Amino acid sequence: MGRILFWLLVALAAYIGYRWWRIKQQASAVRGAAGPAKVESMVRCDVCGLNLPQSEAIGASNRWYCSEEHRRRAARDRGEA
Repeated sequence: MGRILFWLLVALAAYIGYRWWRIKQQASAVRGAAGPAKVESMVRCDVCGLNLPQSEAIGASNRWYCSEEHRRRAARDRGEA
């Protein structure tokens, strides 16, 4: 009975040590990944008014669009090709 109790305690200590190590690893990974947020300009689609990051927008003639379809629609409405 004493041996069983000893091995159960060893297994429990190993499990607790493993969980503690995993929590420390995850915490350090989160700290490393959570750097300062990159600030990006937002623009408004000229057709529908949707706000989106400038890097995702389509720019044409100093105007911004959320999709190629809206860029074509605006050009058609203005009489451009």
